Amino acid sequence: MTKMQAAIFNDVKKLDVEKIEKPTIRPNEVLVQLKACALCTWEQRVYTGVNEVQFPFIGGHEESGIIVETGNEVDSELWKTGDRVVVGLMTSCGNCENCRIGHEGSCTNFSYENRVGGLNVRGMGGLAEYLAVPVSKLFPVADSLSYEEAALTEPLSCVVHSMDTADVQLGDNVVVIGSGIMGAFHALLARQEGARVIIDEPDEKRRSFMKSLGFEETIDPMTQDPVQRVKELTNGKGADVIFNTVAISKIAEQAIQMAAIRGKVMLYSSYHPDTPISISPNTLHRNMTKLMGSANSDSIDFFKAMKLLNNGTVDAKPFIAGTTSLENIDEGMQRALNPESYRVIVQMNR
Repeated sequence: MTKMQAAIFNDVKKLDVEKIEKPTIRPNEVLVQLKACALCTWEQRVYTGVNEVQFPFIGGHEESGIIVETGNEVDSELWKTGDRVVVGLMTSCGNCENCRIGHEGSCTNFSYENRVGGLNVRGMGGLAEYLAVPVSKLFPVADSLSYEEAALTEPLSCVVHSMDTADVQLGDNVVVIGSGIMGAFHALLARQEGARVIIDEPDEKRRSFMKSLGFEETIDPMTQDPVQRVKELTNGKGADVIFNTVAISKIAEQAIQMAAIRGKVMLYSSYHPDTPISISPNTLHRNMTKLMGSANSDSIDFFKAMKLLNNGTVDAKPFIAGTTSLENIDEGMQRALNPESYRVIVQMNR
């Protein structure tokens, strides 16, 4: 069998570049040579042991590349060698009821440890040089977009899903708690929906970064009561929509307290540790608060995110904190772990 390189998690804080078998395609698949893969918070948590997986494990799910081979059942009018693509939704099965009705992000057979892409190691596969990909998992990349920018389609698609679920309206007062890459994407899309956006972020550098993107209304929760400040900024009403993108359970309580009557609270982040919070059921009842969660994305969200990046509506460049090679991925992971970093991109096959 032909070999290729892949970055393998072999234990906590042990990320090795190894030779594994290069996948072979089925008739309805294409072989994608991956060019860029972002080091998501999920992979960072595998590295630090917060996310527990069975080792060995291949991470990487924010990836882009180029088609280098097509199966004999692939429609050449749709996909051909040389097409630049994003690969997504590889861990959804495509066959369960949720997948078949278009909710691949809620796949009942979903697992980060599924075998995907023709690989002989479990995991999401984006940190391997090649993947065998069904055409249903491909999304087209414009020539004007770099592979590094295109790799951020997946996180943007998850935010598109969150935004559509929350249904932000023109003129809404929106609070985004946390301005990491996912919080920043929420802020950008909420503003494009015609909302007023207030940023709640303790890190001064990130508040300054958001101001450089045009978000002038910011709250420092270390020096201000964020709930009181939101009420002050909204004439005592509270926010119409709150997106909590921070992985701290206690902040979810604050998000609910910020909501206006008929307000919507989106718990976007996963929580580490997942500790219970106190909620007044009567307050939810009386205020008619909608408490929601959002995770992952569906094909329609990928297409929307791809359009936003391809046509330049969303500029991903400010969110690329740097690049690294596959050979130096451990060093790149150390940079990605810096709380002030956005996305570090692994440049594959260069």
